[in-house]
Parts: sequence; structure tokens; C-alpha cells
Amino acid sequence: MSVGEHYNSGKAKITRSQRKKPKPKSAPKQVAYGIHACQAALNAGYVRNLIFQEDNSNKRVMSLIEEAINQGIPTEKGSLKQLNALSGEGVHQGVLVRLKKIPSSDLRSLVKDLSTNSFAFVLDSINDPQNVGAVLRVAVAIKAVAVVLSQRKGALLTPGVHRASAGLSFFAPVTAPGNLVGAVKDLKSAGFWIVAASSSNEAQDATKFDWPEKTALILGSEESGIRPLLLRESDYHIRLPMEPKVESLNVAVASGILAYLWKQRWG
Repeated sequence: MSVGEHYNSGKAKITRSQRKKPKPKSAPKQVAYGIHACQAALNAGYVRNLIFQEDNSNKRVMSLIEEAINQGIPTEKGSLKQLNALSGEGVHQGVLVRLKKIPSSDLRSLVKDLSTNSFAFVLDSINDPQNVGAVLRVAVAIKAVAVVLSQRKGALLTPGVHRASAGLSFFAPVTAPGNLVGAVKDLKSAGFWIVAASSSNEAQDATKFDWPEKTALILGSEESGIRPLLLRESDYHIRLPMEPKVESLNVAVASGILAYLWKQRWG
């Protein structure tokens, strides 16, 4: 049977195009919505224009409008239907901004000439914007020097990530190289030890682990974990001890625990 086809009870052949489901609504890439994300975008200087719901009387939204006007940024009223469409039916709280192009960072520049106490995240195949946004919040909280995202596998800086991070995505040191294995090698060249979060029984207990002063922590998705190529590039494998009835922790939760274990040692 060829790829893209299957058979229904051995009778009519159904092609991929015939069983294609409608795509879920999504927001345009160059927008941010919600009060916190819009405020952060204004603070970071990335706003082209601001759209607010015409019958919105929220004081915080009014404050955002005033701030945008003071910065010389165009503002306009929009209907609830329009904001729903622009946000992909997201929780926009009656305000949305269109963004300027966010400049991309170069990993080698981010980690060049670092002295000590440096922490970086490498996210492998993490597709959920909520999880990526949460990791970015942790990264800013602990002053991570880099958050490496994959251009090919995983969520990038989407409107959902801006929303989930409460706008801290505009301040996190994000980089998205084309090849994660190459990025890991660049981190090694900059003096980082590569630590992979693993569920393997052979992995070291993260709570007793002697964290390197310069650590790059690789996190994988809950479904597939970290890809073998990246595991082979890792210097250490660690795991969080858990009760047997718990298979794994959400990657956002794990990122915070592991980052603060490192910070407890070196922060």
C-alpha cells in the first residue's frame, strides 16, 4: 500500500486529500496578543501598531493604548471578530499588536567569551507553545545565556509562545540554528558541558548531580524524548527521581526544577 493511502474495510480506497481534516485556526506569525505580551512587546520596542477592541474599557488596555501613542505607534479600534481572527481565537483580552521583525541571535555570539556560571537550554522537538513559553520564562528568571530552538522540529517564537511566556520571549536570548547537533558542538567549543535530561535508569540522579559551572541542558519532548544523535553528543545523562506511578514530568515543570538545581550550585 502506498504512502498517503489506506483502505476502508477492504473496500473503497481513501486518499490523503479525501480524508484531510481542516486545519485549526492559527494567528499570523508577526503578532502578539494579551495584555502581558503586548506590554512586553512595547517595552522591547518591537511594536508596529496596536489594535484594541472597540468596546473595551479595561484600564490596563487603556494604559497600553496611551503608551503606544506616546511612543508614536499607530493604534486602531477593531471588532471582537477581527481580534479573534487575528489571534487565531486566542485569549487576547481585547488587545493585540503587530510586530516588527524580531532580530535573530547567533549562538556563537551569545556564548562567546563567557567567563563562569553560564547556563543554556537546548530544546529538541518541543512543539507545544505553552511548554516553550514556560521554558523561556525560566530562562529569563535564571539569566540563561542562550535558549536554542530547532528551526525544523519544534515551536519557534509564535504568538502562542509570546502569550505563554507573558512576553518574556521578547527578552530571552533565543537562537534557532539550522542544526541542533552543530549547535551542541558550538556550545562544547565555548566550554559548556552538555547535560541531557533522560528517563533512563542509567541516568544520574539530578538532585545529587555535580552540575558543571557551564551547563547546556538538553530537553526533549514527552512523547519522543531526546533524539539519539543528541544523546550521543551529551557528556552526562540525568533524571529526576520520581515515584513509580509517575512516568514523567511536563517539560516545562522539569525545566524549572533542573535549572534551579544548577542555580542552587552556581547561582
